[in-house]
Amino acid sequence: MPEVLDYLEYREYLKDWFVETKKDNPFTSYRYLGQKTGVDPAWLVRVFQKEGHLNESTLPVFIRICGLDDRRAEYFKTLYRFNKTKAKQTLSELYYKLLELRSLETRVLSEPELAYFGSWACAALRALIGITKDTSDITALGKHLNPPISQDDARNALGILKQLGLVVPDGTGGWNITDQIISTGGEVKSSAVRSFHRHTMELAQESIDRHKPEERDISSVVFTADESDLPEIKHKIEEFRRGLLQFARKSERADRVYALNIAMFPLSDKVADPATGPTSPENQGGGK
Repeated sequence: MPEVLDYLEYREYLKDWFVETKKDNPFTSYRYLGQKTGVDPAWLVRVFQKEGHLNESTLPVFIRICGLDDRRAEYFKTLYRFNKTKAKQTLSELYYKLLELRSLETRVLSEPELAYFGSWACAALRALIGITKDTSDITALGKHLNPPISQDDARNALGILKQLGLVVPDGTGGWNITDQIISTGGEVKSSAVRSFHRHTMELAQESIDRHKPEERDISSVVFTADESDLPEIKHKIEEFRRGLLQFARKSERADRVYALNIAMFPLSDKVADPATGPTSPENQGGGK
């Protein structure tokens, strides 16, 4: 069954839940779900297509049918309000409440553990271990990274992973990963994290020459926005990242490790007296 904590859109969660439930029980249908919830089947179709919303009074029955515990039920109700509200301040408050409710699902690293971010190799090696059958030769794994790392760097990275409990012996001389998702817990201001971002951005820059265009996607966009819209823009970026992680976790035959950098930053000072009328056109770089 899909995990509601992975979603930032309650209708997507319900649609995925419906699809998975139908796999186990072919008799599940919109008509059947309508009988169970009191919602018109035709309206359920529109809801799942994100063309409408459920009535708030129907949320308890969906919570019961989906088998959500107290924390996930609260998340689902908060997500419903988050998807319906248009007020920016309310949107921001609900978003951070969703993050709080999610917090137990993602391992949040403490300050001492931030050594993990001291080198991009730790994250890359850990991900590679997660998709490799024979992980007994750590030097060989290091050579499979792109760019490859030395034997000493591979052993140092493995030492950090072992110390933090992010990998455990698999019983055959190799390693298995533990927690599936790692986070610094929001906007952690740390020299280690800044260094990690800096290194991965450098790798992205080098990728322009190192990798063929069909192996990567590098693009840029320049746009204008109201500074008060920044929280909502960050929410959209977070939603995209979460959606991508959710998609990647469903992959049953992952065969390569990727890094994604999303960098949004000011290219001008704030204009004291902005011009009225339409905003300036966007400028977008190609994805080559």
